[in-house]
Amino acid sequence: MKINKPKIKIYDNTSFDNCDLNENIANLEITSNNKEIELSDLTIDSCIIKNISFNNITLNNVDLLDVSFYNCDLSNVNFDNRFITRVEFINCKLSGTTFINATLKDVLIKDSNFSITNFTKASLNNVIINDTNLSESFFDETSIKNMELANVKLYRTEFLHTNLSGIDLTSCDISGIRMDAYSMKKIIVNSMQCRDLIGILGIEVID
Repeated sequence: MKINKPKIKIYDNTSFDNCDLNENIANLEITSNNKEIELSDLTIDSCIIKNISFNNITLNNVDLLDVSFYNCDLSNVNFDNRFITRVEFINCKLSGTTFINATLKDVLIKDSNFSITNFTKASLNNVIINDTNLSESFFDETSIKNMELANVKLYRTEFLHTNLSGIDLTSCDISGIRMDAYSMKKIIVNSMQCRDLIGILGIEVID
């Protein structure tokens, strides 16, 4: 599956400390931050962000457009109701991050930790997730259109009222996965994974 990559033009290399926090942050490569800051009611646009921990950065109503994150920690960040378009998360940590009612379009997630992440009522359109931990994450009434999963850990991940029809999970670890009958319909699994799904239905298999 092909997705649209971030359209990025970099004009300067700087830190979050030097950004004007009263306007959109655009066309920058950001590689450091040394103090607590709050970003509110703005868009991060056409940026590369590397090696940044967002533990001391508060995001309020921040949209992401054409952004590449590398080696960043965005754990517990709130992206609820936000627009995330043409964004890459490479080797990043987003454990406990929430995307409730968010819109993700043309998003690549690779070599990352998205455990305990909440996608309730989010819209995922053209999303690729590779070599990533999604354990104990939560999808409830999530709208999914064109999503590809490869080598994704879905241990105890929960899918409720979420249409996964046609999504190939054969390369994924689905041990302990939790799904309702609606979400399970027409997913693609291999013969070994069927045992995990049969267990959800309360059926015991005797060899």
